[in-house]
Amino acid sequence: MVTFVPGFVSQECADWLAGLKAEAARRGLDPKDFGQLFGFRDEWVAAHPPPRATLAQVADHIEHVRAVAGVEHVGLGGDFDGTTDVTVGLEDVSTYPALFAELLGRGWIESDCAALAGGNLLRAMRQAESFAASVSGRAQA
Repeated sequence: MVTFVPGFVSQECADWLAGLKAEAARRGLDPKDFGQLFGFRDEWVAAHPPPRATLAQVADHIEHVRAVAGVEHVGLGGDFDGTTDVTVGLEDVSTYPALFAELLGRGWIESDCAALAGGNLLRAMRQAESFAASVSGRAQA
């Protein structure tokens, strides 16, 4: 599943987050503790405005995953819960049509977009259910 976490799709965002974590360590805080990070995040943002990831960068990321794993092994995992740090143009699931329009404009075909949109996930779940049923049947025999 391709997530849209800005630090995963934008090197600039990843570098900014690394700077925030380095500052946490400098202050004697645990950089892995988001509670501690958010304790001074507003101060850090005021002095270091964060870059913003873009829809085009997410499309680049999806295309990379597709190139590595194949279109039948990629899905969307927007990861919108618990964060206000979202990608410009992909603020919530209502903006997914813009992502698909971007991919179609890059030469994706509708069936590949349908697989990305959930077809691959549904296929994998059906296969997992089928396997579980076959294992359960063998265990009872």
